[in-house]
Amino acid sequence: MTDSFAPSPAVQQAPVAIIGWGTAGVNALIGLRNAGYQGPVQVFSNTGIPPYSPILTSYYAGGAKTYDQCFPWSSEDLADLNPQVMANCPVTRLDVKERAIHTPQGTFPYAKCVIATGAKPMCYGFPQVEGFEPLVLRTMDDAQRLKNAITDPTCKRILISGASMVALKTLEACVERGLEVSLVGMMPHVLDRNALPQAAERFEEGLRSYGITLRLGTTVKAVEVLSPQEAEAAGAKLRVTFANGDVDVFDHISVSHGMKCNLDFVPEGALEMDRALVVDRFMRTSDPDVYAAGDVAQAFELISRSKQIVGIWKNAAVQGNVAGTAIAAEMAGHAPDQKRAFTGSIATNTIEVMDLLFNSAGTMMVGQTEQVEVRESQGMLVVYVFTTEGMPEGQRRLVGFNLVADKRNGDLSRAYDTGAMLTLRIEAAARDFLQQAGR
Repeated sequence: MTDSFAPSPAVQQAPVAIIGWGTAGVNALIGLRNAGYQGPVQVFSNTGIPPYSPILTSYYAGGAKTYDQCFPWSSEDLADLNPQVMANCPVTRLDVKERAIHTPQGTFPYAKCVIATGAKPMCYGFPQVEGFEPLVLRTMDDAQRLKNAITDPTCKRILISGASMVALKTLEACVERGLEVSLVGMMPHVLDRNALPQAAERFEEGLRSYGITLRLGTTVKAVEVLSPQEAEAAGAKLRVTFANGDVDVFDHISVSHGMKCNLDFVPEGALEMDRALVVDRFMRTSDPDVYAAGDVAQAFELISRSKQIVGIWKNAAVQGNVAGTAIAAEMAGHAPDQKRAFTGSIATNTIEVMDLLFNSAGTMMVGQTEQVEVRESQGMLVVYVFTTEGMPEGQRRLVGFNLVADKRNGDLSRAYDTGAMLTLRIEAAARDFLQQAGR
């Protein structure tokens, strides 16, 4: 980077581009406007609907939210930000050398660009079946398809393949619709890499208490679409063979086997990429005119002290705002304010499934320098992870926790307060450690 940040006159005539119209993209626009940038902003969206919250899609499918309640920003709020939204205009290629965005609707120049395209659900390892497409959950279209399936009177039994938070929220939507639900996961416990065994086991006890069948430590080997005669005899539409040899029948299958960054439009080698786009403290990629935020950004994580994807709503919002604020400064001809840089984050997760609460923050990696403690009081289980790494002899610091509570045993407010307190404690300890280490 040079000392001068003012774009050339030709570049200044081009708009700032935002690719993706979710929380990262909206907050990039908010950052731009709040920092004083009044120039044109062109937003590229692959849908024709306003920005929505993927967090709320399961609630819509399950009946707890209406369609309109999945959209956090009103049309008036968005209009005040004065974007030029290119609806139903997916980006097919980003040309960083020419500063051009290619779409089916044409090619558009940009002065600065924010990539905020999020992630899409994948069905890694799920067998392909002719004439059958499993349900997934991420977009509003996914939620509508899930809702249509689980409100169909002929749907009685559903299989959830995967044990992630998305899988569990899908499971909840199905339970709310009165279906008989089974969950299959290749790992020995639910919540994949977010939970330690002690917490996962407690959460599993709660799931089973709702009549949910858990098939853990196995996978779906084959799926057969039954003929009408077979379906009538079996009372279901699909025959599923599991890797452990079990066979069962279901009407639908929902698959939650992970997410993949939406970066197919970025040519190989155009930008530095690991699991996502590698960014600096201002969310700049390896090209100083291209920024990234949200699920497509690999930014500084406090516990590992490395660049990681932290795919949560709050993180996407903060990163988008940082990017927009930095771009506004550079478009005005000066360096971004160091005080407005992204200072790092920690992984946090909170999920309620029926009356069960799971909350976590920090790392779940337990090695030779980590110590795990399990404490329980008033029906709330908390698993703590401490580390002695880099600490004076006899001292340790908190680097992670899991919390499980059940609303049927009392109000969850204490559990939420405890989780919030522990999250702040972990983040503060991580920042103090980095400051003392001079990083």
